[in-house]
Amino acid sequence: MSKTAFDLTGKTALVVGGNGFLGCRLCNELIQHGATVYAADLRESSLAASRDDSLVLEKKVLQRTVDVADSTSVVNLVDGIIEEAKKIDILVYSVTAKPHDFYKPFTECSLEGWQSLMRIELDGLFLISKHVGKYMEAAGEGSMVFLSSIYGIVGNDQRIYEEANLSTLYAGIDKDEAKKIYSHAGYAVAKGGVIALTRFLAAYWGKAGIRVNCVSPGGISHPGEDDGFVQRYSFRVPMGRKGLPSEVGGAVVYLSSNAASYVTGHNLVVDGGWTSW
Repeated sequence: MSKTAFDLTGKTALVVGGNGFLGCRLCNELIQHGATVYAADLRESSLAASRDDSLVLEKKVLQRTVDVADSTSVVNLVDGIIEEAKKIDILVYSVTAKPHDFYKPFTECSLEGWQSLMRIELDGLFLISKHVGKYMEAAGEGSMVFLSSIYGIVGNDQRIYEEANLSTLYAGIDKDEAKKIYSHAGYAVAKGGVIALTRFLAAYWGKAGIRVNCVSPGGISHPGEDDGFVQRYSFRVPMGRKGLPSEVGGAVVYLSSNAASYVTGHNLVVDGGWTSW
């Protein structure tokens, strides 16, 4: 296969969640492979992104604001990019939410927190993919890549989270208030939904020339995670470590490019082997 199969020169990409910890790096990867990239997100960065000093969005990335749970905001975003760029060749959806009770035991999770996860993860994906898909249908081609998770495939190993500081890093909760934290059921349900929607849309749009795939990362290294949690997590991984954002970026570039021209409806797992045993 020619190296040019991975070249995205002349392609216009929309990365929803492009200011996030992972989304920012996905924007940079797409830029480095030649794409014109729009990053759409809320005005405020997530707590995890704001605490990462190494997170720098390429200057060439064109930033836009969107509330993915608001249909008018989504329509304005997509129509504005189409008016300016005339097309959207690549859609990447990398959005998640951390409600205030994200790390609580299941029986203490609120309906409001559950619903906020579903609005951001699934309602937003529905709205974005529907509106972008309308333009891709007219163009007769396009590639969509949705970010899911290993927790959309397998159950959570709650043991690795005991005494972890993730609630402090990602939700601003004092660790003393959450000596034992949990991974929210809504996150797993939403990520499983992302995989299901990927397969539905791949079948639905196959003849329209639109490829739809998703990427399911395992745990990705974040600055500030406590050593005990990292060690417990890494012990569960055949490759013995957490992943790097660039390793997820490579998967997104592949699925966005002509190198994956016959790949659709696929869930590309990037987890160091976590789900293999």
